Amino acid sequence: KFQFSVEEIAQVSVILSNCVFFTMASACKTNAQRNAILMEEFLYFVRHKQLLRRYFGGSAAEGTNLSTSDIDKMIVARCIYVCSDPADTKNVRGHVFLVDSQDSSQGYAKLVLLKSDSGIPTIFDDNGCPIKDMLEQNKKGKLVLPSEKVVQFWINFLGKRQTATGPPETFQHGPCATAVNKDPQGYIKKEVGELIEQDFAHGLPFCRVPVEGEQWLRSRRHFNWPSMKTLEKIRTLDCHVVAVGDKISQHSSLEWRISYLLWERELVWSFNDTQLQCFVLLKSLLIKFIDPIVSEKLSSYHMKTVVFWESETIDDNCWRREFLLTFLKNCLLRLKDCVEKQTLMHFIDRSKNLFFGRLDDPEIKERILEILEDILQNILVISMKCVDDIDLATTWQNSHGNVDEFLYNCTVDHPSNITSDFEASRHSLELYHSEQVTWGINVGTALSDFKTLAEYHVALEDKNIASDFDEGFKRSVGMFVLLRSAIIQAVLMLRSEEANTSEKFQRLVNFMDEKSDIDAMSGKLYAITVLFAFGKKEEAYKRIKNVFFRSESSAKYIYVGLSSTCKTIEISQQTITQTKGIPKCQNPQKIIDFPVAYDMIFAKEDISLVAKALKFECLAERSFLVHPVVYASYLRVLCCDKEEKVENIGRLHEAVKECKGTKHNYRHFNILGHCYHEAEFYEEACRCYLVSLSQTSGDGRPNAAVLMLLVCFFNYMQMQVK
Repeated sequence: KFQFSVEEIAQVSVILSNCVFFTMASACKTNAQRNAILMEEFLYFVRHKQLLRRYFGGSAAEGTNLSTSDIDKMIVARCIYVCSDPADTKNVRGHVFLVDSQDSSQGYAKLVLLKSDSGIPTIFDDNGCPIKDMLEQNKKGKLVLPSEKVVQFWINFLGKRQTATGPPETFQHGPCATAVNKDPQGYIKKEVGELIEQDFAHGLPFCRVPVEGEQWLRSRRHFNWPSMKTLEKIRTLDCHVVAVGDKISQHSSLEWRISYLLWERELVWSFNDTQLQCFVLLKSLLIKFIDPIVSEKLSSYHMKTVVFWESETIDDNCWRREFLLTFLKNCLLRLKDCVEKQTLMHFIDRSKNLFFGRLDDPEIKERILEILEDILQNILVISMKCVDDIDLATTWQNSHGNVDEFLYNCTVDHPSNITSDFEASRHSLELYHSEQVTWGINVGTALSDFKTLAEYHVALEDKNIASDFDEGFKRSVGMFVLLRSAIIQAVLMLRSEEANTSEKFQRLVNFMDEKSDIDAMSGKLYAITVLFAFGKKEEAYKRIKNVFFRSESSAKYIYVGLSSTCKTIEISQQTITQTKGIPKCQNPQKIIDFPVAYDMIFAKEDISLVAKALKFECLAERSFLVHPVVYASYLRVLCCDKEEKVENIGRLHEAVKECKGTKHNYRHFNILGHCYHEAEFYEEACRCYLVSLSQTSGDGRPNAAVLMLLVCFFNYMQMQVK
């Protein structure tokens, strides 16, 4: 129990909330992830000719992912549907199955073939496995679609896919088809070479909302949460059955589970900061304090359901950060009561007990209750131990349980953003999250060909199918699609020697200038790259100096990318420097005007466009990143007069050193080494290449430094002969 006053608990709650905001969960992070997930799903739908959908579920989609979280996906193919009532199929074309829940546990059902249209091919037919060959006859003589066969189909299907590191390893993980492959550049896992484990479930949409869903929607008018806006959105979303059988059923291989994935995802997306923080702390408690003692009895889904139920009873305005510890305690008390009664009802399908068959062992149940009671008795310090990256627990221990002393020590032990500077830092972090997901979408877009980019552009302009995103986010993604199309057009012009057509070239440059406002740096640098590639060296150098090396003004940018641990880029007095931390926005009203800078993104197809050092990178990798400061400094070296060359190489060297601490800096040393090589400083060039190789020797990544070192050595030997 709390041994402090209400005011003291509120003060500690604020500090705890601030820490979780910056390190684990916040509404701005979740909203950014919402945009990213919806855009990923949308572009996938467009790429697959609007025949196949891929939905993201779980913590990765919700923006509540911890370091141990996996990526869950649901694949939905068109022209295969399910229904609860045969009357619902009246105007439905395709294959339709009746959801038969007789002889199945709560939330599970078998799929009985109701209508088949052999004239409409499905993904199964297209991959040599027609639906008719997958059907089995049950005891009543009816044809049913076994979930087990569908899972096996997806295991085989996923195993044939090509990824950047080759075909994934595939296997069955519970009810899911699981694909495992490496993250070659660390874009997803933030660590190069880390394994990405993705669980794929196959979903079939309902023709109409199932009865349980309708009942839940009708009952919402009696509660404060979720809001009417959220409910209106939920009404537009599909419900599904997924190829997941009940583990304890004799007919598990035939059964499917009713899923409200899209509805539940929308509910989490509607959470405010405190609800999200309560949820993510419960997940962390589960991982750190419950699972090590009693594993696989409680899950993060149970924690989410508890927060759903608690949210239903509390006015939305009450979920404030000063009440975080109180709400966390209330959720734990609710969870404890559910464990005691062995009953936790599904939040939407209220006939389904999520604890059914899970806690039948009285010893296990008693052990869980003991753990929950211990957490409740020590909730303050245990919740602090759940926070990532900020050691509040030690600060509390050193404060000897005195709240005033703890509050003071927080100002000494930890960054000011969790105390006095929270508001200014919060607005900057909101922008960072928003722009980070935009840049993340751009990384994938850079690998698209011209035809696919054209399809993206048309689809993004169609308000009938591209209406779910925040308008600013959609506009930014659309601008990069057009900018990337222009880059491909420039490559084609170079190859066809159309550079002599000055009017056409100028139109291309003007178009790129119009789309260069994707950020403060990279958009302009793409245009300068094209100018340099077409021999417009003087114009390129003029732009570099005017935009990035001005003496009369200064600017600060929030850096969004993976090529440096520094999140602030500062331009002043003809220099560009990087510093740690995200710059604070003192005026929240001007946050939209706060400039950001993305990493440069190049693909191997850009080899004829990019400068010499990057041509080697195009030979080594499918796509790659370059820090915008390093790239601007490199272009300055390429464009400057001979007398300025050594001085500008020195500036480039400083920029490369400032990018230390990431898995991408080896490429910067390659660029620097090539500049030394071109200036005939062979010893310095070799030193850079060797540093680069040392950064990739442990993980086996392809590194252009091998080839660059050989060329350097060859040129040095030629010079010696002369």
